[in-house]
Amino acid sequence: LVAVSARRGTLADLSVQIGRPIKMMLAQVGEGISSSMQELGSAAIEWKYDGARVQIHKDKKRVRIFSRRLEDVTRSLPEIVRLAQGVRADEAILDGEVVAMGKDSRPLAFQEILKRFRRKYKVEKQAKETPLHLFLFDLIYLDGNSTLDLPLTQRRELLEGIADSSILADQVISNSIQRAEEIYRQALDKGHEGLILKNPLSPYAPGKRGKNWLKIKPVMETLDLAVIGARWGEGRRASFLGSYRLACLDEATNKLLDIGWVATGLTDEALAELTDLFQDLILMQKGMEVELKPAVIFEVAYEEIQKSQSYSSGYALRFPRLVRVRDDKSLEEADSLERVASLYQGQRGRNNYI
Repeated sequence: LVAVSARRGTLADLSVQIGRPIKMMLAQVGEGISSSMQELGSAAIEWKYDGARVQIHKDKKRVRIFSRRLEDVTRSLPEIVRLAQGVRADEAILDGEVVAMGKDSRPLAFQEILKRFRRKYKVEKQAKETPLHLFLFDLIYLDGNSTLDLPLTQRRELLEGIADSSILADQVISNSIQRAEEIYRQALDKGHEGLILKNPLSPYAPGKRGKNWLKIKPVMETLDLAVIGARWGEGRRASFLGSYRLACLDEATNKLLDIGWVATGLTDEALAELTDLFQDLILMQKGMEVELKPAVIFEVAYEEIQKSQSYSSGYALRFPRLVRVRDDKSLEEADSLERVASLYQGQRGRNNYI
């Protein structure tokens, strides 16, 4: 589905077409608000929503919606289709986030969004039970022209001209660290993840994670790790896969290196769902342990990263805890060994905004 990989050439080489999703631009972890703002000078400041990324292709009244993994999820999101049909353009490719909101106007658990993305039947009923809100923040294509090479400020201006303010992500351009900190606290108070700080002059770089977009989240940074094995539980959990072996990606060799096990944060209901999810991915079993085909990403929180000779990565996680299953992420988006090493080095002296 990807027209041309962003790694194979310049932005101008990309063939952007309605109906053919391209990889989405990604954010790199920022080393705190202060240092990130100093690095950018002036930044377009946006909330980092606790939702799921979408790329929307509009061709007159026909709308197709793609997930972060470039899967077509149009059928599952009828209310987002209707919102996109109201965009004032014949042709457009839009980048944004969908968020499931509770009655208290706070985002619901990520798993609630995934239920919507997976739904194939009784979709409208599920949409009423778990409505999604759309927040658009970028424009990739407009009425026959790619906007990839335009600066962010110009793409935003074009986006504001075609989309209602009710579906636009709030954005403030400022060089003030204090202003960024205020917006950061507002985002957290509303239950979202933090900030995205963007270079106002940056082009849109599909599939690339660079310093033009920096994400700021609270201590500690979670890790997105591949699940490569599991262990059957004991007692009343004997029929469940009760703990899971995790791995980070060594980008130099393209190999997955284990970094430990996670079992905390799993209810019996969650274990049952996970066991069903991994049942068809079992490659072999030895005693209580099974080897799994790497295909699923866990977002994992932890207290600390430690050096360890017990795992091939050379690191281990102290008190790891499963935050959520990242069905929206592909295996190649697992966090790298380089990032694990960087987080390990940065644990001391870390400020409150990493």
